[in-house]
Amino acid sequence: MKSTGRNFPGFSVGRLLPVLFLALVCALVTGCPHDDYTVELKSVPGGVERTLTFYRADGSNSNGVPDYEEFSSNQLAAITAVYPTGGVKQDGEKYVATGEFAGALPNDVGGAGSYTNFTTSLGDAGFYLERFRGNDDLAGQTEKRFHAADQITDLVIGWTQSQFGRERGYAKLHKFLDEDFRQDLKNAALYFWTAQVSALSDTNADEEFTTRFCQYLLERGDVKLSDAPKLYLAFEEGGDESVLLPLIQKLVAEKMGIPASGPLPKSLAILNDPAALEKSWETYLSRSGLYRAKIREWEKEKKTNPKLEAPKPDDVMGDLFGDLLEPFDLFGGEADHLTVKLALNHAPNHSNGKWQNGQVVWTDDLDPNRALPVLYYADWSDPDDQFQKAHFGDVILDGDDLSEYCLWQNSLDGNQTHEWDSFLANLQPGDDLREKLEAFQFTFKPADTNQLEIGRKLLMDALPKEIETNSAGSK
Repeated sequence: MKSTGRNFPGFSVGRLLPVLFLALVCALVTGCPHDDYTVELKSVPGGVERTLTFYRADGSNSNGVPDYEEFSSNQLAAITAVYPTGGVKQDGEKYVATGEFAGALPNDVGGAGSYTNFTTSLGDAGFYLERFRGNDDLAGQTEKRFHAADQITDLVIGWTQSQFGRERGYAKLHKFLDEDFRQDLKNAALYFWTAQVSALSDTNADEEFTTRFCQYLLERGDVKLSDAPKLYLAFEEGGDESVLLPLIQKLVAEKMGIPASGPLPKSLAILNDPAALEKSWETYLSRSGLYRAKIREWEKEKKTNPKLEAPKPDDVMGDLFGDLLEPFDLFGGEADHLTVKLALNHAPNHSNGKWQNGQVVWTDDLDPNRALPVLYYADWSDPDDQFQKAHFGDVILDGDDLSEYCLWQNSLDGNQTHEWDSFLANLQPGDDLREKLEAFQFTFKPADTNQLEIGRKLLMDALPKEIETNSAGSK
């Protein structure tokens, strides 16, 4: 059964219209206990040593020391299970987990990652990539949002049909809801998600995309700029949402083809009566299949949790709007905090972290409202200066070129690798390096005849260019 913590309380029919999407862009953030994780990564032969320090705290005292709380026993057990036996130890109020891993990294904080080193005689290249929590199935999330939009629309259509279905212009309203309104909800979800993604790098994204969606609604005539004063009164802190009801009534009448000067059908009076509107809407929801399904789920869970409160009809809309605007957790509390430190001999070739004192450092809040999962990456290369100077006269491969070379050499099979390494070990600095590279052929032919040419070209391009001279001087 879904947690009522994500519900949006007090939904009325008015809240269902696209214009009211603007009321949902602000989340209530409160101080709460959170978990703190620090991951330290250090290369070791054959893999990486991973040290995870973690604890739970509720703020800090006056000296800046965390106010520690008991760490979840279930989470502690889950972390212990992915580390070697005896790898998790308690250090005062904190826990420290240590282990060596090759390839896949443990799912300790939540997510998936990998750490790989490729070794060659010319140097090494390494790659680190890790996702922490979140959902990276964008297609699945979009389908979920659109399904929620369809369910909300179907509920609104069902309610309006029960209230206005006998009116002459109802077919027009039905068409508007089934087509335009349904599409507006889906676009609202996409605008909301896109704003969240953009906010990861643009602090003005929320404002811009709220404005974009306002423009979207203005173009379609769902709202008018002249309605701004009433919208302000409704959505300002402590505002009265009932001031929107005349606007909703006007919109419904317009979609039914009722002239602005003409009398309104008596059935539309409910749209200007907050109490009657709320009662009618909740009664309709209580008879819906979605609410009956929530009741069945509650009855099942109540067997093991007798104190579990029964869901309310409005919880149906809370769940649907939660799905529509996911990730969105209205009362999600304080996010867990994450720091990752990757020790390297040199600054990485590429990374989305910061290079500080011999480490790549990342830090983020693991916010459940985050539109995209936290993702950290780095790749680096360490040339074998001694070998390269001994056989080429200088360090000719470094950075991205060395990384590419390491990938290439590790694509060779065992016999080819041995043959290539032997060839390089016999090279000496001099003018004939190019000729020797051009003449080399594998005894064990690779299936891809172009495979050798890729490696050969990497070295040929890295060799110092020859300067052509003649007795008359350079030209």
